[in-house]
Amino acid sequence: MKLMRLTNCGNGFDANVLQSKLEKLGIRSLIKNEIMGGYPPLSACAVFVDDGDLPRARKVVGNPT
Repeated sequence: MKLMRLTNCGNGFDANVLQSKLEKLGIRSLIKNEIMGGYPPLSACAVFVDDGDLPRARKVVGNPT
C-alpha cells in the first residue's frame, strides 16, 4: 500500500485528535511533522493514510472527494 497525504494540521494536538478519530474507524494513520521556512520557523503536521483508506478518511475530515 502507498501512503497518501490526507490533510495538514496546524499543530500536533489537532493531528492527534484526527488520528484518534481515524483509529476508531479502523483507519491507520501516520503523523509527520514538517518545518516550514520563514522567521520564526513554523511547524505543521501532515496526516497520512493508506491509499485504500483515503476515501473513508476524507469523510472524517469533511472532504468527500
